[in-house]
Amino acid sequence: MDGSQLRKRLQTSQREVGDLLRVLKQRPLLIRGSVYPLRRKCGKSSCRCQEGHLHESWVLSVPERGKKRLRVVPKGKRMAWEQMTERYRRFRRTRARLVKLFVEIIKLVDELERERTVPPPL
Repeated sequence: MDGSQLRKRLQTSQREVGDLLRVLKQRPLLIRGSVYPLRRKCGKSSCRCQEGHLHESWVLSVPERGKKRLRVVPKGKRMAWEQMTERYRRFRRTRARLVKLFVEIIKLVDELERERTVPPPL
């Protein structure tokens, strides 16, 4: 790849870095974890859950010290918590893309350096 193509790819990468940083700099709150419905039996022999009509509650699953911890989602907070967990996942995907992009940029810069470097004069 010649210098012109390298510079063009660097410029494209620079624009993508700017786009990714705009996503990462947003201020909305994030929650690490996943919100989902938990269905279970209560254990009472006369309860309808014994016939398959399980009790449902919404929980937030959060990884803590290598284990999954469940927290009950308060009534009226489910949508907000789902949005915050989705924003967290988007943040992490964006961060991962940024890391890969920086690796690519370093490779391009190294290649540009090799292309520009000449042997020392005699």
